[in-house]
Amino acid sequence: MKLKYWLMLAFLTVMLLPVVAGWALFSLYNYYNDQRAVTEYVELSGRMAPIEQTLSDPGLYRLQSPDAFAALSELENGRVNFDLYLPSGIRVYTSGGDTWSAGAYTVGGAELYRDLYNIQIRHRTFSLKKPVWEKGELVGIYEIVMLREDWLEGISLRTTWVVIPAAAFFILLYGTVLWLLSRKLFRPMKHLMGRMDAFAQGEEAAEELPVRHDEMGTLLQQFDAMQEKIRQTQADVEREQKEKELMIASLSHDLKTPLMSISAYTEVLNGDRQLERLERQEYQDVLFGNVERMKQMISELEMYTALGSSESEMSMVEVEGEEFFDMLLGSYEGLAERGQIDVKMDVRTDQLYQIHPEQLMRLTDNLINNALRHTRTSGVMGLGVIASDRELPEWIIPSLGAELDNYRAGATLIIVQNEGPAIPEEQLIRIFEPYVQHQNEVEKAYAGGSGLGLSIAKRVAIKHGGDMRMWSYEGYGTLAACRLPEHRHFKIREDE
Repeated sequence: MKLKYWLMLAFLTVMLLPVVAGWALFSLYNYYNDQRAVTEYVELSGRMAPIEQTLSDPGLYRLQSPDAFAALSELENGRVNFDLYLPSGIRVYTSGGDTWSAGAYTVGGAELYRDLYNIQIRHRTFSLKKPVWEKGELVGIYEIVMLREDWLEGISLRTTWVVIPAAAFFILLYGTVLWLLSRKLFRPMKHLMGRMDAFAQGEEAAEELPVRHDEMGTLLQQFDAMQEKIRQTQADVEREQKEKELMIASLSHDLKTPLMSISAYTEVLNGDRQLERLERQEYQDVLFGNVERMKQMISELEMYTALGSSESEMSMVEVEGEEFFDMLLGSYEGLAERGQIDVKMDVRTDQLYQIHPEQLMRLTDNLINNALRHTRTSGVMGLGVIASDRELPEWIIPSLGAELDNYRAGATLIIVQNEGPAIPEEQLIRIFEPYVQHQNEVEKAYAGGSGLGLSIAKRVAIKHGGDMRMWSYEGYGTLAACRLPEHRHFKIREDE
């Protein structure tokens, strides 16, 4: 139940329950009083009979001397009182009072004749009024008032029985409200405060989040989601900071060598020693080569940074896959032949793609140049673009068929495979990180290059809505695969 509805229902219940309980207690008290009154009336009727018989004497209802009422003094006691009235309302006698002063008291007619013959049950007394007749003429009215002794004696006990249930009801209601508030509000707030304290101290919350389906449960879940997002953001910021520090350190290290070379050759060229024309040209070529190398490093760093920015956008164009990739991959056949490498190329696609041609050429160039550096002499390098509805080429590493089929689901694969030494697992899992390069275990040397080529290639793939992975197996070589989303079919295949 939603918290607001629960609170509305709880407030209504807290307001109504005391009213219902009070009404029930009052009804029970009245029922008991009525039952007790009937019992007392039966008991007191026998005690009233002789008094009524004496008070029914018509001779008592006239103004006369106190001696005439001497017989009534025997009926008087602390539990019974009676008054005698004339029809005019003059009281002629009152028990326990001065007879001469009784006549000074007069009762109005309406009050005197009210409730004749009806027993009036009050909290402390029973009262009864009856007329007295003589020869068919009303001569007087008597009123008997009897004390409810048994009822009065039980007042303290009944008060105890009323107070105890009322107190128990109040305690139960108060305890129930506190328990429900604790369950609905206080306990979830305690969970939230504990999580906030733990988050402020950089610790994980020790207690597991309870399953709730109200606003407090939503608040707890949103707080956990918020702190998880903050932690992820902090981790990303720390990772990016370390990455920047690594990039700066690596770039500084890589720039030292060409700078030292430039400095040395410049010093020689500006020195006093006479240089031959060919020697001077050789030194100048070295200088220009180092400058171009530094410019390439800086250019790749700028490209890597731009591709990693969330604000950078690439202008995509639609291309026909078979034509574009035939042209793209065909340009590398001559380069491979000069390195005495056998190239196997397969372009199997009839799809249209939304791509940035220049960036996709950079991706392919980085993958192929990396593969060329690691392919052994007279080895085989495979280049392929395989759509999701086409079979994989035969030259791929045999054990990767099923995994590649799962990886390329709904997308086209750009595959670059080389025959060379396998990349160790600990290096392979970090191969797409900036300035992480494969170290040759035999020569104890790195592959060369700026260290950003594969990182740039993966970022280009991500910018195209795809992804990139790499597999490496001893005895087979290394396979890099880029997933490229398919836009739509260009034409219907002839075999369909």
